[in-house]
Amino acid sequence: MTESYIEVTGESSLIEQVTTYRADLSISVRATTTDNAITEAGALRDDCIRVLKSSGIAPDEMSEGGNAIWQPWFWKKNKPGQERTFKILLACAEAKRLYVALDALQPIFEHQRYTLSVSMRPPQFDAPEAERAAAHAAAIANARNAANIIATEAGVRLTFVSQVEALETQSEHSGAFGDQGWARAGIMRRMGGASDDDSEPAYLELEGARRVSMLRYRVRFGIAAVAPADRA
Repeated sequence: MTESYIEVTGESSLIEQVTTYRADLSISVRATTTDNAITEAGALRDDCIRVLKSSGIAPDEMSEGGNAIWQPWFWKKNKPGQERTFKILLACAEAKRLYVALDALQPIFEHQRYTLSVSMRPPQFDAPEAERAAAHAAAIANARNAANIIATEAGVRLTFVSQVEALETQSEHSGAFGDQGWARAGIMRRMGGASDDDSEPAYLELEGARRVSMLRYRVRFGIAAVAPADRA
């Protein structure tokens, strides 16, 4: 016997806030020989790690991003040279602490052969578990409301949920660097500046960026004919 059912999609919104800011640090050194590039870049990388630690970045907020060495084609005719790049990955819960630590790196990159590039990666978002659970329940309730409207118009009644399928969550872009909705953005040489008091970077803290995620379920409800007494 073919099952009779009404299938609808229910959805609800969940507001999520940034919990972790992420950045890629690319540390590059140009030198005339491979050995010099390797040695200087390694020492510069270690200096960066020490500065980041002393500026408030915890060891577990840093991870290895690998390295590369290359010779640009346009150097071959004019002069010998190599460039080596190390990458350090940062993940920090507080934006201000991250920015202050990045600014602290600037003095060690004054040499013209040294380059620091910072690329902001998509931040991590989350919401309290109670709010997330309520949003899931609201999506199912939304599906039931829609199915009830259809059932009433069709002259049938809902019986039980025979199938539930979680659909892909659709999240709007928050607009924060790394989460603008187009190609990864935010290549920067310098970030921020100093206030009148050089010991206190000029960062006024703001609330973390937010995004709205739509939780969606496809729900199938079994149906049965309405008894004559119920139609009266």
